[in-house]
Amino acid sequence: MERTNHLSVEELRDIVQDAHLNFLLGAGASADLFKPLGDVEDWLTYLAQNEDVPTATLNRVRASVYAYFFEGVIDPNADVINESLEASPILDTYRGFLRTLNTLLVRRRSSILDKQVNLFTTNVDLATEVAAEELQLELNDGFSGRYLPMFSASNFGTVKSRRSLQYDNLAEVPTFNLFKLHGSTSWATRKIDLGEETKEVITFNPSTEVFDSIRGTLHSANGALYDVDKGTKIDELVQVADKPTPLEESLLDAFMAEYEQLAIVNPTKDKFGLTVLNQNYYDLLRIFSNTLEKENSILFIIGFSCRDEHIRELIIRAARTNPTLQVIVFAYHPDEAQALKDRLNADLAANGNILVVSTPKTAEETDQETYTLSSITKAFFEPLLPKAPRKPDSVVDVRLKLAEPLEIDDVE
Repeated sequence: MERTNHLSVEELRDIVQDAHLNFLLGAGASADLFKPLGDVEDWLTYLAQNEDVPTATLNRVRASVYAYFFEGVIDPNADVINESLEASPILDTYRGFLRTLNTLLVRRRSSILDKQVNLFTTNVDLATEVAAEELQLELNDGFSGRYLPMFSASNFGTVKSRRSLQYDNLAEVPTFNLFKLHGSTSWATRKIDLGEETKEVITFNPSTEVFDSIRGTLHSANGALYDVDKGTKIDELVQVADKPTPLEESLLDAFMAEYEQLAIVNPTKDKFGLTVLNQNYYDLLRIFSNTLEKENSILFIIGFSCRDEHIRELIIRAARTNPTLQVIVFAYHPDEAQALKDRLNADLAANGNILVVSTPKTAEETDQETYTLSSITKAFFEPLLPKAPRKPDSVVDVRLKLAEPLEIDDVE
């Protein structure tokens, strides 16, 4: 298959066998169920920088944007947690992806490299966790503890092994390290009393109660919100927006108060400031940067637009300073390939180690192939799996028969 830049299965096989495996998954990887962010970040940045409009009016538009974000990106997680029919496509996608990588790790011939894959993601959904749980794979999401699981970046990097009960053999267990750079809908903050001071920690909360609570306040505030979709021009909406009534303002405040209980980094330009203030988020970005500095590392980027300035700069810097790093970016549509190259300065990379791969452009859009997480798994990673033994074309039945019965006396 012709591509913008060619990547053969043979080349990929060598890379997978001999490199530290890292993936960066963006919103496009979960597009089977969740809406892409689109211009949400630019909308919120515009609202934060606009000082000519009354605060109450801006807050009304801002709440409308967060309502759009909640309904498209946050609330569908209830379907994932409940494994409803609507979540089947995305769970099938992640099951296929994780199952394939797990088999590759098991078959890995290198005795030097750990059998680990680092999954970095800006997504806040739970598809990876649910799929890994179903497959009973070893997933390290940074939490430790049973009664009250708490998150710490120090929990990553653990190598796990399993000992055979019968022969006492020790074998490393393939492990997926999941780094959620922007937090997760399963995260919750909690303050712990340490006597003279209190400490805020991140705990694990996979229930849908928080979604139900936000959904309830959102339903009450619907009449005070504006309809927002991917085609919305935020500057035009601000110009025609009205100042909310005291009752509407109260309902909007209630919705935002519930929404802000989510332990996620919201899609705004100041999110790097938020990650610095929150040590956990900062630590994850530091781990991401350090991982790319390792010798013989590979970073596969799937479903990520590279518009996030802070993550993009970390990738560009690592590619420039680490000549052994290989960055392979899968463009969803061939029309997006050049934009990805431009954002990552791929053509100017001093080490020539940033590769953008896309499907060939077709004359008819209806015939256009795209690269999704599912199609990438099938086109690139499944062919690396060991093939099952080929069945014989024919079977010859050979039977031997003695001409005469063998007498015991004949045997000396």
